[in-house]
Amino acid sequence: MRNIKKLCMMLVCLTATAGYAQQVLVENGKIVIDASAIPNTQVKKARTTDGTNTKRGTNDATNISSVVSDEKVYYKFELSPTRFTATWQDAVNRCKDLADDGGGWRLPTHKEAVLIYILWPELRKAGLTNAAGGTGTGGDGTTCPYVTYDGNGTIKMAGKSESGNFYRCIRDL
Repeated sequence: MRNIKKLCMMLVCLTATAGYAQQVLVENGKIVIDASAIPNTQVKKARTTDGTNTKRGTNDATNISSVVSDEKVYYKFELSPTRFTATWQDAVNRCKDLADDGGGWRLPTHKEAVLIYILWPELRKAGLTNAAGGTGTGGDGTTCPYVTYDGNGTIKMAGKSESGNFYRCIRDL
């Protein structure tokens, strides 16, 4: 219950700034979120995890699954035009190994996924299709926060071992 309250509060804070703090940009045909007007970092995020579908992993900046990694959003990131279904661990590895356009892809942290959720109408106008969700931030070990970007838009806890969840990779610019 405490986690749900925390997620709701974060969503309210991000929503309050959605109109002016972030921008959806189209740069050379790529869809980009500029989040530099909200608490951000310019230190590139981790792309891997030592966590699994059953454990959280190390809580430091070298682990995409950590609370530390989720403290701030990366100031500017690109969204992959494609989505896929996978277990959480497979999604982390698939993004890490994605070589499209030079590589450097990863799953979004929970805060970044919430930002994508908030900006979904603008992202659709910019040309992003195929609603997709999923975060790199691990929850309690066997679940992780999962944000969907469909017409109903939800934030829920999803089982890391579930193979039917959609994911979309992002890349720090």
